[in-house]
Amino acid sequence: MAFSITIDRLDANIEEITVGEWLISEGDRVAVGQPIVEIITDKITFEYESEAEGLLRKIVAPEKSVVPVHYTIGVIAAEDEPLPDYEASNRALLEQVRQGDDVHEAARKLAAGMAPRPRPAGKVRATPAARRRARELGVELADVAAGVDGPVQVEDVERFAEEG
Repeated sequence: MAFSITIDRLDANIEEITVGEWLISEGDRVAVGQPIVEIITDKITFEYESEAEGLLRKIVAPEKSVVPVHYTIGVIAAEDEPLPDYEASNRALLEQVRQGDDVHEAARKLAAGMAPRPRPAGKVRATPAARRRARELGVELADVAAGVDGPVQVEDVERFAEEG
């Protein structure tokens, strides 16, 4: 099944990202956990790791693009698989933001009318800082993720460790 690459909630204050260097090219095979693109915010720069396997079929946001969080920046899919309508979802997100909606609220509104995005089994979405903090505290990210909506944040890991 096709997978839309989006950078979701990194931090409540982060509303846009800059696409840094794409580490692979369109048509390249991608494995789960493989770094595929550099993401830059005003707080952090990190390599986004693929959450799906297949081919990088489409780079939607080229290097140096500044886009809101939740924007589809690329698509991973099988060679003969139809691509999702990322243009329509990106257009709708941008329109909501232009109308004054908070980007996170706009994404929630759009997601309410769409089928949930599939997530590969066993892959926990977490910020790089949350992964590092979980290692430091000896906490399993899968346990933390069970009670979290969106990618696991450092605060989620610390709260879980305190309660646990």
